[in-house]
Order: sequence, then structure tokens, then C-alpha cells
Amino acid sequence: MRKILAVVRYILVAICLIFFLFPVYWLIITAFKPSNEWFTMPPKFVPTRPTLSNFSGAKETEVFGGTTGSIENIFPYLRNSIVVGVSVALIGTVISALAAYAIARYKVGGAFLAEWIISIRMLPPIVSAVPLYVIFTKLRLINTWWALILSHLVIVVPLGVWLLISFFREIPREIDEAAYVDGATPFQAFFYVVLPLSAPGLAAVAVLSLIQSWGEFLLALVLTNDARAQTLPIFLGRYITGWRVAWGPLSAAGIVTMLPVVVFALIAQRYLIRGLTFGAVKG
Repeated sequence: MRKILAVVRYILVAICLIFFLFPVYWLIITAFKPSNEWFTMPPKFVPTRPTLSNFSGAKETEVFGGTTGSIENIFPYLRNSIVVGVSVALIGTVISALAAYAIARYKVGGAFLAEWIISIRMLPPIVSAVPLYVIFTKLRLINTWWALILSHLVIVVPLGVWLLISFFREIPREIDEAAYVDGATPFQAFFYVVLPLSAPGLAAVAVLSLIQSWGEFLLALVLTNDARAQTLPIFLGRYITGWRVAWGPLSAAGIVTMLPVVVFALIAQRYLIRGLTFGAVKG
């Protein structure tokens, strides 16, 4: 009976792995397929003539007027995504830490403020898109990095505050009081004592903020209009045309979009798991 359960467990694990990893495999092989293999039936699970034309823009894939034949123009969009994503992660983590510490230690705003902050996260992004467009138009921030950074902070800060409140509450208040006895001010106790102890929570907030900002599409579509500020999700949309979907370049762009976040998440994986489980289980 035990062997049967073990076999069933391995089969379920294999099914789950196939379910989640097959789309990634299909994305990778499609990026290296020539255009005449994108729509073959039955589908080809291994490219018969692997090509880099979807990345470099060879003529064989220029079937959409040459404007969507490759991803050779992706670098300005990649630069914009990196600048916006890293800025949102850093600024969002700082704001979340300060707000969460004030609420957790000094009861600023009481329970109502904490609930109000998390309620902002429940609003769909389209609710804030039009007001932000009007405000940024008045401030002449449309089509700039700051328009995306400020709008993405509206999305990431509530979740960061909510996560760090639980994290700070698990750090004994006696640690703060010991720092006060040694002559530290509240800011020094926070910066030199509490903040280092909160490193896993801060790393988790930074990673989640970067991931949310990296994949955000709607606000980037509304608040930007050319390569000076548009990010990778907008760049990917150009491969869905009125004729058909350019699966080759779209898959190549998908790989470039996916890799930085995957690498960053793997580097911070240890802190991410510890930060999420610490705050979620004990919060």
C-alpha cells in the first residue's frame, strides 16, 4: 500500500511539473522556430531548423511588414523596465518599512489605517488610471519614468505595508527599549536595530514589488506613448497584429522579459521564502 501511495505521489508531482513547465518549454522552442513552423499541425515539439532570426531580425520572419519581425528594438524598453522596476522596488520598500513600523510600534492611525491601506490594493488598476492620467498631465509627467514609478507605488506599497506590519510585530518590543536605554533615538533604534532584523521581510517586499512593476501593463499603456518610457509588457503587445500573432518574436521577447525576474527571484529566493512564511504564519 505504501508503494502504491508513493507511485501516486510521484505521478501527481510529474503532472504538476508538466502543467507548469510545459508553457515555458513551448515559449523557448517557439523563439527558435522559423516562421513556417509556428502554425504547423501537428505541432513540432522540437524545431527542425533552429534559427536566431526571431532575435536578430532576419528576413525570413519579416512577415508583418518588417516592424514586428524580430526583437532587435527591445533594448530601450528593457532599459525602461529595469529603471522603473528597480526604482519601484527600492522606493516602495523604504515607504512600506517606515509606514509599517509606525503602525506596528506606535499604533499610528489605529487598526482603521492598516485596513484602509490594504483596501487600496483591492481596487482594480483601471480605477486609478484616469485620475492618475489627469494628474500627471497637469504635472507634465506623461510619458516619463516618474509617471510609471509613482503609479506603480500606488499598487505595491499597500501589500508591502501589510506584509511588514506582521513582520515588525514579531520582533520583541524589548529590543527597541534596550536601544533606548543605550541612548538611541526612535529613528536610530529603527535604522540600526529593527531594520537589520527585518532583512528577510524587506527582501520579500522588494522582490514582490519588482515582480508587480515588471509585469504591469494597463498603467504603462495609459501613461506612456513611445520608447522613451514604455516598458516590456507594452513592447510585447506589438506582436499581436490584425493578421495574426507573431509567435516567434513574441516568444523571443517573452524570454528576454522573463529572464531578469527569474534570475533576481532565484538570487533572493532564500530571503523571499523566509520573509513570506515568517510574516504570514506568525502574523
